[in-house]
Amino acid sequence: MTNDDQQSNFASVLFHYWRNPGRNDIGQSATEFLHRLPGPSHIHLTGKDRSTCRVVVTLLHGNEPSGLFALFHLLQQQIIPRVDIHIFIPSVAAAQRAPGFHYRMLPGHKDLNRCFNQPTGNSPEDRLAEELLRLLKVLCPEAVIDIHNTSGSGPSFGVTTFKDERHDALVSLFTQRLIVTNLSLGALMETSDTMIPTVTIECGGADDPESNLMATEGMTLYVMRDDVLVPPSSDFDMDYFYNPVRLELKPGSKISYGDHASPAPAITLLPEVEHYNFGFVPADTRLGFVAGVMEEQLTVKNSAGEDLLADFFQVCNGELRTKHTLKLFMVTTNPEIARTDCLFYMVKDKDR
Repeated sequence: MTNDDQQSNFASVLFHYWRNPGRNDIGQSATEFLHRLPGPSHIHLTGKDRSTCRVVVTLLHGNEPSGLFALFHLLQQQIIPRVDIHIFIPSVAAAQRAPGFHYRMLPGHKDLNRCFNQPTGNSPEDRLAEELLRLLKVLCPEAVIDIHNTSGSGPSFGVTTFKDERHDALVSLFTQRLIVTNLSLGALMETSDTMIPTVTIECGGADDPESNLMATEGMTLYVMRDDVLVPPSSDFDMDYFYNPVRLELKPGSKISYGDHASPAPAITLLPEVEHYNFGFVPADTRLGFVAGVMEEQLTVKNSAGEDLLADFFQVCNGELRTKHTLKLFMVTTNPEIARTDCLFYMVKDKDR
């Protein structure tokens, strides 16, 4: 297939196509660049080797801007990539909505990164997910990275559902922590396989200064290296965390953050719980309070759909406490994210 034929195949009515934007086209800041995008966008950077390509996806969530900041930096530098690079920026409207980079998705809309499990619905998000999957099939890239920020402040890590050396190599461009999950949520990375390795990169919190830097450094390596699917040298240590589960609110349950229990049936987490991101939480640690019955408000489901709540937590005198030493990820103090997604992910630490 020639490049012209391929370009006609990935023409899209949902993604605005923009090839090789110049430094004068993108504005003076990442925010100005964002507001120059007319909607979901597909930016195509032609590389030295036109025979293959790599894909970057960023802003699947409108409040996770580090990937866009990294892209803006690359466009400012006018770097010529090693191979063709295709960047997809879907949730432009959510990111643009005032005050900017605030909304995960537009109010009343679906979470786009929960729509990639054989999207067949008729919502705008289902159609956008279906179109993005179609474009990836047309492009057949050698790799896909999906760049996010964590829901709260914390260190960077990668996530994959398919563990092999190629996935390890992609994550190692950005970070040395890798979560291997068997949960099925409808995320883009769940489409990964040996043909098109796909990883999620969580750059740390959106307000953490180092998050944009690590996104920029990792993306630069991704677009410039000759081979991004070769693992680093053997002295590079990757920390692996397998099959985390999620602490979620049951439908209709309420969440707040504070130092005292709510008087009504609700879950209250301590504000400092965010500090546990990627830290060890000893058994019998107080994480917050439960007003009412814990089992009626919280759930912890594994990939088989079994509820493991009572295996992880207990309530003592109205306090929510851990039963085992845990390692927590993606801890959020944003009640909307806690309500619509989860409070945090976790694994048991079997060595402590």
